[in-house]
Amino acid sequence: MNDWWLKFQRAEKHMVDINQETMRYAESHPYSFERIRLPDSKNAIRGRFHITKQPDPGIAVMFGDFIHNLRSALDYVVVACVPKQRRKHAGFPILFENIFAKDENGDFVVKDTCVQKNFETATKGLHPKARTFIIDSQPYQKGANAYRNILGIINRLENADKHRQLITIGGGGREFIIYLSVDRHIEFGYDETLAKGKDFLKDNTIIGYSFPPDGLFRPNGSPIKPSEMDMHLIGTAKVLVKVSRVRGNQPADVFLIDSIMDMALSDVKQILSSLEFFVRTD
Repeated sequence: MNDWWLKFQRAEKHMVDINQETMRYAESHPYSFERIRLPDSKNAIRGRFHITKQPDPGIAVMFGDFIHNLRSALDYVVVACVPKQRRKHAGFPILFENIFAKDENGDFVVKDTCVQKNFETATKGLHPKARTFIIDSQPYQKGANAYRNILGIINRLENADKHRQLITIGGGGREFIIYLSVDRHIEFGYDETLAKGKDFLKDNTIIGYSFPPDGLFRPNGSPIKPSEMDMHLIGTAKVLVKVSRVRGNQPADVFLIDSIMDMALSDVKQILSSLEFFVRTD
């Protein structure tokens, strides 16, 4: 098996281990819901979602290895696509700015010539179609959404791990259902599920429920006051990953760790498969 697929398979193994740890974390139900008291005149209930226990920091170590193996796989396949005399300098570059763009005077918009030189060094000797494929895969091609491109996320996480900083992880919640009850046994349904899909609740999130205009009533017809009602949340604890933004003065982005792993494996696998066509045999 080729080296890049060995690296890829190692990343898959890390993903299995990480998923086991995140499942263990979820099963500990590390969250609580604190009621915020409001006057009944507000006709609403409010509460604060809290994370009571953070994930095992060992997850960050495994996740760093997961990212490193995928980043290495990308470099490995590019190295295999260039002549032997170029392999020491080749690699898979990742760019957040279009270094090829020119202004109306024909000058490069990105003035940092080192970035352009590094890109040319990393891709010199590649088949023109392979080079074009790498350019088309760059985060900057996504425009304003470049920071969400999975290659860009991989690169930023790899930089954090490479500079001897553990990737920052934390706890959150997903797919929470609100349960409302009064007199400890009368339950009222609430159709909305909070934090679905790729959304999540972070620690200290305020959650609310507003009474319908006509109010709520017990089976015997007596009205229910908000202060008489209990509110509970049930959902799944998740592990979140903080990813630095493209520029240092911007706040970090937070993603679900399982979403990043799924996207990373899928996209890297596609890139490796596409570039394999250009692997040299000499």
